[in-house]
Amino acid sequence: MGNTFGIRLGEARRERRLTQEELGGDVIRARDVSQLEKGRREPAGGAVRFLADRLSAVPGYPLPRPGADSRIFLALSAAQAWDERDYLTARRYSRLAADEALAGDEPNEWWEMAFMAAACLGRLHDYFRCMAEAETLARHPLAAQDQPLRPEAETLLAVACRGAGRLPEAVLHARRALELGLSLRLGVDQLTEVYSVLIGALSESGLQEEAWGHCRALLIPLLEAATDPQRAGKGYWEVGNVAFRRGDVAAGLRHYAKAQTLLTPDADLEVWSAFNRTSASIRLAAGLHDAATHECMVHAETALSVMGGTEEDELEDLHSRGRWLQLCGDHGSAVKVLAEVYGRRAALTPQGGAEVALHLGLSRAALGSREEAAQLLEASAAAFLAAGALDRAGHAARLADQARGGDAVGLNERTGA
Repeated sequence: MGNTFGIRLGEARRERRLTQEELGGDVIRARDVSQLEKGRREPAGGAVRFLADRLSAVPGYPLPRPGADSRIFLALSAAQAWDERDYLTARRYSRLAADEALAGDEPNEWWEMAFMAAACLGRLHDYFRCMAEAETLARHPLAAQDQPLRPEAETLLAVACRGAGRLPEAVLHARRALELGLSLRLGVDQLTEVYSVLIGALSESGLQEEAWGHCRALLIPLLEAATDPQRAGKGYWEVGNVAFRRGDVAAGLRHYAKAQTLLTPDADLEVWSAFNRTSASIRLAAGLHDAATHECMVHAETALSVMGGTEEDELEDLHSRGRWLQLCGDHGSAVKVLAEVYGRRAALTPQGGAEVALHLGLSRAALGSREEAAQLLEASAAAFLAAGALDRAGHAARLADQARGGDAVGLNERTGA
């Protein structure tokens, strides 16, 4: 459940100056319309069509073309599919809504629907197509006007570049989004999202101290003033990631605890699942194979079994299972799990596949297969280098040299960190 549908429904009703009672008519009670707008209730079968027809019937607003769905029906359907995490359907409806808005000479509505269509590609992990559409939006004449459209497009472009394994480009676009956002004096919630994307790209690129500087001086004060619990929770989550990556486990745990109070399964199961998935991975990288880490793994796996997810989600959970076994010293079992993940690495981000190769190489080395370990570690180094994660590339290359030289391959309580 999300609130995208409710927000769009409420905006459309207020724009037409209807009361909740007038919108619901004799079919949907005013208090039920209120619950829909607050995101506390899902629309029942036929409700989206009924509400869209009521909104379309208001004088002065476009009627649907003969044989076509109304623009507001398409937009509401896209929003509801987004809330249901059905991103293929959300993309189809948002593209249709964008076409209708373009035909009706409604450029701002076209932008909103085109942006949702591009964002759906990101959620589907189709990062290269997402990059192409976000780039088009960033260069559109609307984005040159004095409004927050350009920083939104640049932020989406940064997220897509990060997913595609183009970390230097992700940093570039995130910096650009921040510069534009500050000049346009974006609100706290919008700036929070921009900063979160920037520090994530910086941290994954190995620029930990710059990322931490942004966290301490700018992002954390914004998070304390944020009004959106989900965005604030995601911000603390990203701050915790940076703290862990720079070796400050205490700060990482502290900020993860703040994120945990804000990101709940009732508010957004998908985000809660992703937070637990990332938490398990980051904690394992810091050598924390304790009860709390195991609980994060179980939460992520349980959410995946309940709501489904992408192949990437499944593989990341398996990767954590392999890391857990590795840290427990069960390298035979770890190799079986990690080898499965590595065989399907095309579904992961390039840097994600590089991490799997590194950890599989370490367990292979622990079992005495040094030549195979060296090959995996060299492949890891090459993949990290191509993605722009230079510190991880250097780390993997050093481990590969150790494996080829017959030295002990850096296995300790922080395996591969």
